[in-house]
Amino acid sequence: MSGPLSGRLWSLHPKPHDEELLSSWLVRLGRAYGAKPTRFCAAVWRHPSFWHRDIDKGIYEPVLTVLAEKTATPRARVLDTTLRGYAGFPKHELYHNGLSPRVLSIGLRNGRRQRYWLQYCPYCLRDDDDPYFRRHWRLTFVTVCQTHCCRLLDRCTVCRTPCNIYQLPSDAVTLTQCHRCRFDARRAWAPALNGSADHHRVMQFQTMLVEALQRGWCPLSPAESVSTEQYLAVLQQLGRLLITRHRAHELRTGFCQHLGEPFFEPSFPSPGARALEVLSVADRFPLMLLLGWWLDDWPDRFVAMCAMAKLTITDLGRDFLHPPDWYEEAVEQVARGRFAGMPFASYGMPRSVATTSAKSQLLL
Repeated sequence: MSGPLSGRLWSLHPKPHDEELLSSWLVRLGRAYGAKPTRFCAAVWRHPSFWHRDIDKGIYEPVLTVLAEKTATPRARVLDTTLRGYAGFPKHELYHNGLSPRVLSIGLRNGRRQRYWLQYCPYCLRDDDDPYFRRHWRLTFVTVCQTHCCRLLDRCTVCRTPCNIYQLPSDAVTLTQCHRCRFDARRAWAPALNGSADHHRVMQFQTMLVEALQRGWCPLSPAESVSTEQYLAVLQQLGRLLITRHRAHELRTGFCQHLGEPFFEPSFPSPGARALEVLSVADRFPLMLLLGWWLDDWPDRFVAMCAMAKLTITDLGRDFLHPPDWYEEAVEQVARGRFAGMPFASYGMPRSVATTSAKSQLLL
């Protein structure tokens, strides 16, 4: 591309905002020149299919290098717009073919992103002087906005289209507009959290996980911390138990009844696509509610509920190639039946759980 983009430093080079996602920054850079994001990126990187890959992973070095040089932004700051910039993110997972664990799937088909790969809080966008999309909105376990105590959205609330901000036309007033129907995401309404202990736990759990990604370690208990990579691997394993394994429906039924939460049935885009990374935020929110509760008070609640659900070593270890020692120790407790026959009150559970009916206990 000739003109203002051809020199050593671009004449217009807005810097990334705090916690801004790479995709969002690239869209803003293109808009600064009045260009469609697709045309801008194709011209700069000489790649007509630039958006046919998940650039937010941060694994494409030429993209990072050009941005650092042309916008006078330190490379470390450029990297921090990507998922690779998280200190605790398992880097090898970003290079997986197809799905990358813990990253919302773009679902590329016919050159377009078909899945709900980008979430947002309409109130955050509304509060921004210059609206932008946050990096943590690409993570599967992120489902709420702590600032506005609401659930996130993952599509246009009018036409239900994914937030494909890279498809915005050059005359769009703001990057918060839907590329298809032009509805402004800042006008959307997001469901508020109800202030219950369960919803508060979801926010605390999410905050803990995001902070763990940033520093590389995660608190397992008041007296012990483990690597973020290990903790996320266990979270992924338990998530599969609740949504894709043969007893997933039964487990969700029992867990939801114990918590007094509505039952939910995850809606997958196709029979062959059954993974946490393809689920909508509406399905991932109750899933994270259950997982946050199950992993709380480690390992007592985990062991107790596994015993009540009659989960076996095979159930807990299936397809888990390198389980951490602390997880295997808890699984061994399940195998030994350490909590067998003990009343719910012995597990330190809420009184409402201790008085759950015999019928709901049988469902587990």
